[in-house]
Amino acid sequence: MNLSAIVITKNAAAKIKDCLASLKFADEIIVVDSGSTDKTKELSLRAGAKFFEVENIGYSHSRNTGAQEAKGEWLLYVDADERVDEKLSRTILSIIHHPSSIIHSYKIYRKNIILGKWLRHGGWWPDPVHRLIKKSTLKEWKGELHEYPVVEGEAGLITDPIVHLSKDSISEMVKNSRDFAPIEAELKFKAGHPPVKIHHFVLAMWREFWVRGVLKAGWLDGIAGIIEIIYQMFHQFMVYSILWQMQNKKK
Repeated sequence: MNLSAIVITKNAAAKIKDCLASLKFADEIIVVDSGSTDKTKELSLRAGAKFFEVENIGYSHSRNTGAQEAKGEWLLYVDADERVDEKLSRTILSIIHHPSSIIHSYKIYRKNIILGKWLRHGGWWPDPVHRLIKKSTLKEWKGELHEYPVVEGEAGLITDPIVHLSKDSISEMVKNSRDFAPIEAELKFKAGHPPVKIHHFVLAMWREFWVRGVLKAGWLDGIAGIIEIIYQMFHQFMVYSILWQMQNKKK
């Protein structure tokens, strides 16, 4: 078996169907789910995917489980809100059918669609993600939030992008912060972050504005780009608010 596509999910019913349809070129599709309460399992099985349920203890655990269950020589990791178009699928198949003797994993450009618009600025493009890996060279995935693979050798680059349908609405943006801000705050708490003061809020929010809005010119993406800049500032406000709350509960 040449290629196993691995998708990690939790309550992904709204997007999983199209994701799995875009992976039909793979020899097998594996869905690793961490506690969905919607129709993610039903839709995955209906699409012909192999479905595995795991404890919700982090993305790295789910990705490692997918690698353990996969039968393919190559692993392609795709999230439920991502799509592989025909051009990218052809490139991936060409790579695995004519493998390099030196490069055994690849980063893939990611095309981030936020609020229905492809954001080309603000640090959102080309956004390479490490997703195509020869199984024998993968040691493990590490990291609690921004997980990454530990792989033998250097990584190549695929410029045909994965399409990432991220944050379709303002409500999804708010949900994203509700889900991830507590995790980021807890990581800072465990790392022994100094007691949160007013300047921590100001600096964190200013950094997002300066980097995404000014240095990386996110405003060039129009209203969607400006909303995303403000959202990233808001997200940092949430992270430090939760961290402040954690530190004060400790007292």
